[in-house]
Amino acid sequence: MLDSLRIWQQNCIAQLIETYHYQSDALVLATPGAGKTIMASYVAKQLIGDRKIDYVVCFSPSKVVSHSIRTTFEHVLERPFNGQLGALGVSRTYHSMSNIGELISNLSMSRVLVIFDEIHHCAGDGESPANSWGLSLLSTIQNLATYTLSLTGTPWRTDSLPIPLARYSDPNGYIQCDFTYDLLEAIEDNVCRAPYITAIDTNQVVVRKGHESHTYQSIQDLLENGDVSYRMILRQPEVIKYMLSLSIQKLDALRATSKNAGGLVVAASYAHALQIQAILSGHFGKNATIVSYKQDDSPELINRFREDSSEWIISIAMISEGTDIPRLQVCCNLTDVTTELYFRQILGRILRMTVDQTAIGYMFILAEPDLVGYAERLNQAVPDSYHYERTDRLIEGIESADNPSSNNQSNQDNSQSAFSDLDMENIFESNFDELINHPTLAELSMSSFKSRIIEFYQLS
Repeated sequence: MLDSLRIWQQNCIAQLIETYHYQSDALVLATPGAGKTIMASYVAKQLIGDRKIDYVVCFSPSKVVSHSIRTTFEHVLERPFNGQLGALGVSRTYHSMSNIGELISNLSMSRVLVIFDEIHHCAGDGESPANSWGLSLLSTIQNLATYTLSLTGTPWRTDSLPIPLARYSDPNGYIQCDFTYDLLEAIEDNVCRAPYITAIDTNQVVVRKGHESHTYQSIQDLLENGDVSYRMILRQPEVIKYMLSLSIQKLDALRATSKNAGGLVVAASYAHALQIQAILSGHFGKNATIVSYKQDDSPELINRFREDSSEWIISIAMISEGTDIPRLQVCCNLTDVTTELYFRQILGRILRMTVDQTAIGYMFILAEPDLVGYAERLNQAVPDSYHYERTDRLIEGIESADNPSSNNQSNQDNSQSAFSDLDMENIFESNFDELINHPTLAELSMSSFKSRIIEFYQLS
């Protein structure tokens, strides 16, 4: 059965079984899309076969991922994995830890392997802070479990918070993993696609507030000196149109040879997602599904998108780590979350290899300084794989309706925006033109976009 696994998975399983001879916990770092869940299920299968454990408990960040884990473990173990009588285990979310008293009691009397998928979520993920009671329960579970296996695809943290249950090799916080499989290895093994990241900048941005106007030479200059938030830039209709046009052009080209290729747009909020959906439909004639953690039917919508051949899905904090939609190959990143962890999570969604698609995943981002820094840091792993490209294509100046309160509100932080304050009922009743051309806080004009291309891996 192990012969059907990838070489890295076979090597990792052998290393973990050896590790469990002298310690009870292990940490595996494997790049997103490499197949960590399959690997973990075979570790569980071998420990059960060796009579080292009787039961498996998996924790993961979301219901979608939890369901996927359950399906995988049921297939590999050939037994139910629903926590009921006769099952060999159960798959739960980290959020469910607030009600696991029975599990804590059972751990002290049973031989159990506990698997923590994407363990770094337990220290906060850039969208939510660390959960103190969750960390306490994690420590309790680790002490009571026969074995623990922590999995991560993104071990670094720009907020300097440590990953729970991880051992550190030095005071600087470098993680000592029991097995590591990085993106470059996965690309060379044809396990993952090579990322191709395009950062879009502008040569000129004009901001008018009242009778005053100021010109800025780049997005970085605008953010640092223009008293304008990144969220406000993301909501400019012309910016959305330009970013979508590049993404659509790339996906259309890919679908010419692979009808199943899909595209992901990551939005900043539900209102922002509606604006993007309206532009996709009204300006480009493209349909898109919106999924959000606030929608109860989002798991079903994601599963439907995974199985069909539709083009676009728009996500708000929903399609991240562990959400397996291999046909996603293009990503238009329009979220205002600019942590390195989230950047890598999103990138991982377009890197899963498929048989009938090309070996490159394409991400389009704005040249926000942090995002560019993360992309360039990826690029350092493979020398000479970066080049810079300008475009002469102009975009229309962005005109906004008069807003009497703009002068007082223009310097609000990233947690607020004019668009997020809209009445949701009015959004649903608005026509496409109103959504596409929604006014913003200040009059903003951009021209002469330029592109920075970051190729993480140069295919031969």
